[in-house]
Amino acid sequence: MWARLHSSIMYSVVLSGLVTIVPFTASLADAQEEAAAGAVADTSERERDLRGQLQNILRELDELQQQPAAGAAATPAQPSVVKELSESKGQEAIPQFELADVSIVSDRVQRRPEGITLSATEQSETESQPTRTLRESMESLPGVVLRQANGPRDFSISIRGSGVKTSFAVREIKMYEDGFIQTQSDGLSRLDIHDPWFMRSVEVTRGASSSLYDNYALGGMVHFRTRRGSDINGMESFISGGSYGYQKYAFAVGQQFTNVDISLFGSHVSEDGFIRHSDYSTQTMNFNFRVKVDDKQNLYFKAITNWLNSRVPTRLTIDQFNADHRQAGGINNATNPVLLAQRRLDRRNIIGGMYERQIDANTVLTMEADYDVKDINQTFTQITDNINPNYKHYTDLRHDGRLFDMPLRSYVGFFVNQMEQEGQTFNNLQDFFGTRGTLAQNSRGTIRNIGGRFREELQFLPKWTLAAGLGFEQSQLSVQTINYTAGAVSGRAGAERSFSNWAPEMSISWKPTDGYRHWVRASTGYAIPGFSNLLTNPFTGLAGTNFDLKPQKNLNVELGTESRLHKTLTVQLVGFVTFVKDEIISQVVSNTGGQAAINADSSQYRGIELFYDWRPLDGLRFSGAYTHIDARYINFSDQFLSGGLPTAFVRDGKVVPNVPTDTFNFKESYDHSGSGWGGWVEVNYMNSYFLNNNNTVGIPAFVIANLNIHKNFEFHNNKWIRFAKFFAEIDNIADKKYAASGNVVADSTADANKTLFFAGYGRSIYAGVTLGLF
Repeated sequence: MWARLHSSIMYSVVLSGLVTIVPFTASLADAQEEAAAGAVADTSERERDLRGQLQNILRELDELQQQPAAGAAATPAQPSVVKELSESKGQEAIPQFELADVSIVSDRVQRRPEGITLSATEQSETESQPTRTLRESMESLPGVVLRQANGPRDFSISIRGSGVKTSFAVREIKMYEDGFIQTQSDGLSRLDIHDPWFMRSVEVTRGASSSLYDNYALGGMVHFRTRRGSDINGMESFISGGSYGYQKYAFAVGQQFTNVDISLFGSHVSEDGFIRHSDYSTQTMNFNFRVKVDDKQNLYFKAITNWLNSRVPTRLTIDQFNADHRQAGGINNATNPVLLAQRRLDRRNIIGGMYERQIDANTVLTMEADYDVKDINQTFTQITDNINPNYKHYTDLRHDGRLFDMPLRSYVGFFVNQMEQEGQTFNNLQDFFGTRGTLAQNSRGTIRNIGGRFREELQFLPKWTLAAGLGFEQSQLSVQTINYTAGAVSGRAGAERSFSNWAPEMSISWKPTDGYRHWVRASTGYAIPGFSNLLTNPFTGLAGTNFDLKPQKNLNVELGTESRLHKTLTVQLVGFVTFVKDEIISQVVSNTGGQAAINADSSQYRGIELFYDWRPLDGLRFSGAYTHIDARYINFSDQFLSGGLPTAFVRDGKVVPNVPTDTFNFKESYDHSGSGWGGWVEVNYMNSYFLNNNNTVGIPAFVIANLNIHKNFEFHNNKWIRFAKFFAEIDNIADKKYAASGNVVADSTADANKTLFFAGYGRSIYAGVTLGLF
């Protein structure tokens, strides 16, 4: 209860702070209105001119890299936040990876880590398509797959096949927003808290990255960047609506001053849902305050809060999908979503700060700390009430120097975090109201992670860079449970476990000329089990214990190239092999509605990723992303109840379930700068793939086409309205019936009764407008 009280107090503090700061900002804006008027730049032609000038400047800086650059920051291991002039677009010369940015609080150049595979969404995608979910913009990135989980914006993210062996949330991938860690200490991340309309871009590092981002970075890292006050420079309002009762209302207030950049976002989204029993309502607030204290010191304050009230259907069997793909699902009373009144009532609050100091011309210190509390009340076969207060901190020291006249970027970092859990699980009375019955389990646990890392990047020859890094982390996990049967204590169990993990990484990259980069990389990742894995019975998936679960580790080997074949055509091609040890496979037990976890001794993922970006004419763009993955178990004995007894089944050589073999995204867009008109057509293809370890049932292949038109108006002489951006969109033009999302299903249930997938939305029409005010 103390943690729940802390959550309420923190929420009150955040709101009070906003109430105090917003009037202050308004008065500051009045005081500086005349001085700031000339600094407000249009976001059309002028912005493009400035970006072109910036590209040329950064290219020259890169050419001067052979000499020590005063104030040049070294390679960041954590995503940049306070200062964000990262790898220049001009150096990489790949429009897909537009990572250059000018910080309002620093003029230093900060480069991304060398030898990694990285891609990013463009801000223009969000502007022309104010997406309902992050899937709509992120599916254009190679190697990345998003699929519906158990909420409106709750999608699982897969990078190179990782993160798909769970039926909810995001696992096996480290997530950040503006440099603040969004992944809690037990490895759980949720997309509910990230509103796509707030975003400037989303950057994805593909491949195991625990040497850079520590625990849970098995598949890589996702970094969400919100728009800054300088991107808004006033107030914006947004309203949209569409099929199946969808409606969204949002606002953004932001301004850049001499030494301050401030932004505040808010949104309300609700929908009846395409599938019955899937209506929801969610509200999100996101506040950012950046200040340049002096020439050497910078501060950044951030606060996020999200409320969610969502009803949740049950995934369908094959027969149910064929009969009525919009039904709520359920094969018995224990899985009937209407009888159980399945729903999520969740709240998440994050508040944190970051301090940066330039120690000398080539050394920068960054310190981050945040408090992150998750309060969930979820009603399914059993009803779970959990609260997870989480404290997180990291300190980075970056230095740009030389070794025997060779440029050397050095990084050393330290981190510590702790999360507690207080949880209760009740039996569901199955009375259509989600009434709590007898107590099934009490649990309390703590996860503590502490570690450090270092990285060196040496340009040992002109255009050749050797990068090597090493991370170490010590994790302490403590769990105590009391289990109940018919309301009486049936057992007490506890576990004290300690995990030590090392994460080495090495890469060599070669940049023969402007616009070309080739690299080979070997990297590792690790992830310890989370509370949800350890506190469920490994056979039924209901409340219990699974304390023998092992941490999972992987080794990623990749060979890649980014090539500007022509001034209008850029291609990225990457081949990879990932070896996984003790992979945690979470399986839905269809007849109980629970989810059980088991280790697969060894598995292997092999694949290729292809991306192209062709801009033959001004405003015309063709882009596409293709990913192929062959994922197989090397050594795995599946285990589930057969005839009421635990039984092992050998799965060696079987395809790892829920990993799409082929995905393809194609997009053709055109924007006419003179008239403000634009539009695009998009096609998404996903091949069929298995959903169980025995490879007997799966999800069918599908092709979906979407269409968008948009029109921008700019009002240069109107002091009330600066611009208006209208859009209209049709998704699933052909009204294709398809299964959009599956999960791994235990073979303890016959194939006909396996609850496999959610249906994708039918033909949907959406429209809306963004107004730039004041």
